[in-house]
Amino acid sequence: MTLTAFTKIILTIAITGWVFILPVEAVAMILVLELASLLYIKHDKMTMAAIGGLAVFTGMMVLLQLLFGTDLEMSLIGGLRMMVMATAFLCLLAATRIQDIAKALVCSFHLPCEYAFMLTTALRFVPNFLSDSEITLDAQSCRGYSNRGNIIKRFFAYLVVIRPLVMRAVAKSETLALSMELKGFGGNTYKNMPADTLSIADYLALLLTIILSTYPFWIDKI
Repeated sequence: MTLTAFTKIILTIAITGWVFILPVEAVAMILVLELASLLYIKHDKMTMAAIGGLAVFTGMMVLLQLLFGTDLEMSLIGGLRMMVMATAFLCLLAATRIQDIAKALVCSFHLPCEYAFMLTTALRFVPNFLSDSEITLDAQSCRGYSNRGNIIKRFFAYLVVIRPLVMRAVAKSETLALSMELKGFGGNTYKNMPADTLSIADYLALLLTIILSTYPFWIDKI
């Protein structure tokens, strides 16, 4: 039985709070479960690259904290928390369709449809933008593009990649805006879709969320 988009969003939001109230051991266990779930749901090249990028960014954040005088233990805990929160959003995107996220934001969380569409469109365009950047880089390399030299030379050389990439993104946004206008995008766009009903798995997941979210209250009474 699969969870609805509403339950997945609640779990993702709850995880961002759990990293500050649960013990470090529990937070580390959540990270292990997240990575296992993410690799089970989607174990392609892009997912591995995203996990590797998060690991590198976490290491850089830990080093910066150490440079500014934070002790090693607190730096590692801060990096662990950031990794757990970022991985939670990756799991949400990998396990849920963008349309379902938008519908849950509008119907369940009562977010205006314009803001929900803007958020989900931005999420959808990130992988498309990365794919377009690879295509543009390959095309410019065939035309003699080279990024060798110092940092300044590389920056100006990369302009030949950024310019067509931005033009391509602008063209796609104009096409999307025209398509939305022709299809009558508005307040009833998501409300006309069939409503999601919560299953037993959803209720169990929400019950677990409530239990873990109230950890500081009931742990003091044990």
